[in-house]
Formats: sequence, C-alpha cells, structure tokens
Amino acid sequence: MRRRRRTVSAKLSFALFLAALLYLAACTPGLAQPGHRSSDDSPLSIPQLLPEANNTSGRSSLRPMPLERSIAAASPAESGAAGSVLILYDTAGEYGWVGQIHARMLANLLGHFPVTYKAHPVEDYRRGMLRRFDAAFYIGSTYDNVLPPNFVRDVMTGDTPLCWFKYNIWRLAWTQTGFSSKFGFTFNWLDWTGYDTIHYRGETYAKYQADPELGYVWLLYPSTCEEIATASRTVDGTTESIPYIVKGGNLWYVADLPFSYVSEEDRYLIFCDLLYDILGYTPPETKRALCRIEDVNPISDPDELRAIADYLYSRDVPFAVGVVPVYTDPLGFYSEGVPEYTELSWNPDLVSALHYMESKGGQIVLHGYTHQYDSTPNPYNGVTGDDFEFYRCELAEDWSTIYSGAVPEDSSKWAKNRVKAGLAELQAAGFTPVAWETPHYAASSEDYLVFASMFDLTTQRAIYFDLRLPAHGFKGDGPPTYFGGQYFPYVIQQDIYGQKIAPENLGSYEPDPWPGYRYWYVEDVLRCAEKNAVLRDAWASFYFHPFYEIESLEEIVEGLQSMGYTFAPLRQDME
Repeated sequence: MRRRRRTVSAKLSFALFLAALLYLAACTPGLAQPGHRSSDDSPLSIPQLLPEANNTSGRSSLRPMPLERSIAAASPAESGAAGSVLILYDTAGEYGWVGQIHARMLANLLGHFPVTYKAHPVEDYRRGMLRRFDAAFYIGSTYDNVLPPNFVRDVMTGDTPLCWFKYNIWRLAWTQTGFSSKFGFTFNWLDWTGYDTIHYRGETYAKYQADPELGYVWLLYPSTCEEIATASRTVDGTTESIPYIVKGGNLWYVADLPFSYVSEEDRYLIFCDLLYDILGYTPPETKRALCRIEDVNPISDPDELRAIADYLYSRDVPFAVGVVPVYTDPLGFYSEGVPEYTELSWNPDLVSALHYMESKGGQIVLHGYTHQYDSTPNPYNGVTGDDFEFYRCELAEDWSTIYSGAVPEDSSKWAKNRVKAGLAELQAAGFTPVAWETPHYAASSEDYLVFASMFDLTTQRAIYFDLRLPAHGFKGDGPPTYFGGQYFPYVIQQDIYGQKIAPENLGSYEPDPWPGYRYWYVEDVLRCAEKNAVLRDAWASFYFHPFYEIESLEEIVEGLQSMGYTFAPLRQDME
C-alpha cells in the first residue's frame, strides 16, 4: 500500500502540465468557464475564471543556499542582436484575453535572452513604435482583428525584424501593394485539413489536431523568402506539405499560435529554437541534461536513495533531489483512519541517506512544505505527495482535475510562511536547498511572486495568469482571471514573476498511471530528448521517483548520454 501511495505524484505533476499547457481555441465558445476540467488524455489548457488573492509579496530573510558561480552570466548583446523587444498582441473580442496569455508566455521565453521587452495591445499601436525597438512580435490571436493603419504602414515601410503569428496577415498581403515583392510570399487562406506533423532540422514535431488551423502561404520569390519549417499530412498514402514558418526580408511568419496545445514533442520547440535567429543571437550549440530524484519525504526508503546515488555517481551524473520535509496523512487514508505525521529530522536513517546523496553529487531542492493542503482532499486524499499544496483542486468522476482557484487563505504572507517552515525543517535536518520546486507545479500568481522573492533558482514548470505588470505593459483588467501552463526547453533567467527557472521538459517515467493519466515509458522520455537534441541550445531534463525500478533510471541516463547530452548541476548562474 505504501508503494502505491507514493506513485500518485508521478502522475500529477506530469499530467497537470499535459493538461495545463495552454490553449483555448479563440473560436471555441464555452471553454473559459470556472471549474474547467483537464485530463491527461486531452492536452488542453486550463484557462479559467478563477478567484485570486490580491496581496503584496515581500522578501524573506530566510534564504536558500547560494549556488556556485562558475558559469558566465548572460552575455551582453552581440553586435546586431536585439536589445529591446516589442510584443504586440490582440485584445479585441470575447477571446481577446488569449492574446494576453500568449504574450506573457512569449515574454517568459524572452527571459532566456539578455533583452528588455515592452508589451502593448496592437489596437493601441502608435505610429513609429516599431522603429523604436530592435525586434518585434505580433500575436494574431483574434480572427480578422482590425489593425491600426499606423501599424500596417510601419510594417510595410520599416525594417525592424518582426515575427507575425497566425491571423490577420491578410490585412497586409491582400491590401498592400508591394507586400509580396518586399517579403517574397503571399497569404492564401486558413487551412483546416489537418497538417499534423511539422518538420525542422531533420526532425518531426507534433501539431495537436484539436486545433488543425494553419495560415497557408505561398512562397513567390525564393531569392527573398525561405521556408524555415514545413507542415505535412499523409492522406491515403500520399504526403502533402505546406510552409509552416517562412522568413521574407525582415518578416517572419508562423502559421499558427505555437503556445497552443503544447506537449513535450510539440512544434513549440521549433519556435523556441528560432528565437535565437529572430533576435540575432548565436546559439551555444550545446546538449545538457538535468536529473531530479522526485518526492523524497520522511517515509522514503533510505536504501533506495543510496542505490540511486551510487549509480548516478558511477555515471558522473550530478543530480537534484526534490525533498518534501514533512509527511502527513491527516485523514488516515493509508493507515485505516489513523492520522499520520512525521518530519524529516525525526528519521536519522533518511537524513543520513540524503547526506550520502549529497556526497555523491546530489543537490537538495525544497519541494514544498507538506506537498498537500490542510486536512482535506486536494483533490485526492490529503496525503503528502498525492495532493496540491498551493492551489485548490477538485476531482471529477472521470478523474480529470478541476482547478478551482487559489486556496481560501492564499496571500503572500501565507505562502511565505509555508516556505519558511519548509526551509526551517530542512535546516533542522542539516540541509540547505539550492532551489525551489512548486508541488505539482501549481500555485497562484501571488505565491509565484513569493517563490521568486525567496529563491534565486527554481526547477519546474509553471502556470501563468493574466497578471497586471504595468512596468512591462501588461495592464490587465483587474485581479488575475485566466491562466495557462508552460514548460521551457532551456534556462529562463527571469519569467514574468521574476523566477529563474531551470528547465524540466521530458516529464517522468510512469509505467503505472492512475485512471485518467497516460503511461510514460523510458522510450517516451528518450524520444522527447531526441526531439530536443536537434535544437541548438538543447536540454534534456527529467525527474524520477525512487520507488520505481532503478533499471529504468539507468536506461534513461545512459540513453541520454549516448545522444551526446552532458549532465549538469543546478547553478545560480546557469545559462
């Protein structure tokens, strides 16, 4: 029973983000409702109307351990590279908020580069804005949105590198004389026939067909325009293809919204890689990997941990250990109704095993305080490792998760106190963490601001709300309302909350999922790593639960090393 108990979070962190990786089809009514469900077999987003606390955060004096600074910080702008970036996004219409969420997700990716950015609704564009920035993006998320004449004029007459996503390119291509001669392509129509595979640098990536729509362009002047990525489909044994990303002159065109319906093998990765070219930076051409041993808590098996440490040390693999310092089962779910509670410092054998892991290259990551909420199911059973800690969830009859909103007492003070309690318990056992990892990768925007204020590094995925950020141009219309999840294929120096994020982009080995969640085998983890390997700043980051057979960990590690990945430790100045 205990072994079964400890398998739950293998599904939740992973399945949450298959479900949470953003998309709401802007043309699909009825999705943006409170209490929206998600399940692992439908990689929809979790955009919702959600109540959120609206408090201020502060910086705690109780800080995690400073990390070694041996990797150079982000280099200054290269000659000709962008230093300032303008993000234009649609806000018009019932689904105008989709543009606001996607703009924030783009801003997060820009956090990988040494650039500053300003976000601005395209409807409020002012003449000459483009030329005041080194590069620009327009997120065309509202179908047939009316574009300001000044924006159209500046695109046609300017030379600022501009990346245009999906909709409304026809308002230039069909009305502006000289569009095709300037950019080398023309726009035909929106295609719904189902191009489900995207080709880039010799690899293939998925486009989820819940949203098959693509902007169909023709290349007219190959000397002016080039096809960067290609979309294909196979019908009755015949393969057809159309351009997916093209570049003509200073204009890049992406045929859809790459932040929608994202998975670990998605065309989103192509756009992440192309940001180097759009912004004018030279990619490092490296292949690095991260390994995290997950959900270690006061009832974990010390012998399993020592065996893992010995193996990873033998392969010269530095690794992180996600530690939950307090275990509680307040409802006695696994103990015949008798509540259980124990702290890390009360288990000297486990403490010794964790110190042993540190001696073999392990680094402690604080993975919440109790990894559950209060004395109530959230949404499963109230047990450490099974439930959410910083976000309120419910369970539907089909085992899909209903994301209800922030916990009732949520505030910066509440979140800070939980983090401080977790740090104190780690320190009582003789540990100081090098990073933070949010339990099940879910928290309110207020909580994320607290994590950013208390930790110099996190290792996680995150969910992003339409949070007001006036300094960056994200004004919003009140408290955070909608959100979507995002993972990263490389290090983010600063997301919109201020967090530095080491990537986790492969998920975890999961051979025995709960109902509603998918299987994820060694070959799945390695296949995703292969998709990332062709990127020019490639990371392969996974996590592994110590109660699973060590042979699967060995297959993953050695498979990644055979692809040319080099395992790296967590560092405050990692790039």
